[in-house]
Amino acid sequence: MTDPITQHEQLKRQQQRIQEQLEQLEKDEAYQKAVAFKKDIEDVLEMHGKTTDELLRIFGKVAKQSPGKASSGKGKGTSLPLKRYTNPHTGTVVEARSLRKPELQAWKEEYGEETVKSWAENIDETKTP
Repeated sequence: MTDPITQHEQLKRQQQRIQEQLEQLEKDEAYQKAVAFKKDIEDVLEMHGKTTDELLRIFGKVAKQSPGKASSGKGKGTSLPLKRYTNPHTGTVVEARSLRKPELQAWKEEYGEETVKSWAENIDETKTP
């Protein structure tokens, strides 16, 4: 396992990368439009005394009836296999179904996606510890 000072330095670098990514995202025009849209919706809901749950109930029925939309319901179909990623440089272990976790994103940025993928080991979820 990595010593605490090295781990702290690594986390600080990751924190800096994440902060830079957040700042970049906040400057993005699509993000700004999405935030403005969300605020507009929240304002309309407040004006009518409605909640987001009520809005989703109203439009949820319509969305389910729309043809061509894939269902994203949990428990249906197959899910991605659980994998254990072990960073050989730090000894840090992360379990995930995809590379979307922030720590894995930082590793992808630092070492490259193919390298990080090579660190993956499938975990058999049927076994109990």
